[in-house]
Amino acid sequence: MPRSAAACGALVTAAAVLATPALAARSTGALSWADVVASYAQVHDYTSRYEKEERAIDEGAMQWIRLSFRKPLDVRMDWMDRGGKVDQVAVYRQGYNDGKLVARKSGMLGSMIGTVHLDVHDKRALEDSRHPITEVGLGHIIEQATHAMRDGEATSGGPTVDAVDGAPAFRFDLARTGGGDALFGIAGAERASIWVDASLKLPVKVVIMDGAGTMLERHRFKELRINVGLTDQTFTL
Repeated sequence: MPRSAAACGALVTAAAVLATPALAARSTGALSWADVVASYAQVHDYTSRYEKEERAIDEGAMQWIRLSFRKPLDVRMDWMDRGGKVDQVAVYRQGYNDGKLVARKSGMLGSMIGTVHLDVHDKRALEDSRHPITEVGLGHIIEQATHAMRDGEATSGGPTVDAVDGAPAFRFDLARTGGGDALFGIAGAERASIWVDASLKLPVKVVIMDGAGTMLERHRFKELRINVGLTDQTFTL
């Protein structure tokens, strides 16, 4: 995708843009997209049990990941197997490790290979996702949706009062207008629904679809914990 989730300054700019009457009008009065942008601006770090499905990867097989994120762009992803054991770990720290991702497999294979350093766009780094690790997380989702609405690349319906796993939420429905890039930079993406937790005012679920409504990607952020005080140790392998 062309834009990085790390651009905190861009999110502040986006907040100012969203304060304009046109985008502020895209609300029920209970929540606007500007509220989502403002809420993320107060986030320093977070952890989540992250579930994702990408149709282009293993035909959309579910992946379970323990995600840790610290601004501006420190990311740790622990892939879990069905039994809850860590299968592999990837870490990225902006400005460290020559800009490369550091990864390690678990078990005997990991012991034999050790840690590896990969360019974030290396095909080995993209085996489990079409997106580089630098585009993981809430900030990237918010920024991509913000730009699409601001630049007229997508229309926004809602928010609609909804729920996610029983928790109150608001759903924003985006539809591509036909101009600019595909939604979220994903080939064939024409529609997206973003569920925002009513209490946190942050995205907790995203479904990206083609024009026929077929799911291309699904992202779910469970057990989202904000400003937990992550340290350098979390992002060190």
